[in-house]
Amino acid sequence: MIIHLVGKGSRTILNDFATAGIEYETSPQRPGVIMNSGDAVKLAEIAIPAIASVIFAWIKFAPTRKVMITTKDGAIFQAEGRNVAEVEHLLTVAKTVMVLDANKHNSHTK
Repeated sequence: MIIHLVGKGSRTILNDFATAGIEYETSPQRPGVIMNSGDAVKLAEIAIPAIASVIFAWIKFAPTRKVMITTKDGAIFQAEGRNVAEVEHLLTVAKTVMVLDANKHNSHTK
C-alpha cells in the first residue's frame, strides 16, 4: 500500500506508524522532478488493521489533519468522521491514500 504525504506536518504520521510497530519505506522525491504530492510511503498490506488504528488516532489529534482514500472504483472518501472498522474497510479497497496536515507551520518557530 502506498500512502502519499502532503504538507509539512503529514510526516508526523510516520512516528505513529513506528510507535505502532508498523514498518514502512519512504520513497523521497527525485531531485529535479516536479511532483504534485510529497513523499510516498510504502506499507505492508498485511498491517491494514494497525494502519487503520493509527490513521484514526492521527486525524483525531488535530482538526487540520485529513486522510483521503480513493478506492479502486474511483470513489473518494475522507477518513475523518469514520470509526476504525470503516477506515480499515476503506483501506482494503484502496487504490491510493493521501495524508494531509493543513496546519500552517510557522517557519520562524524553533
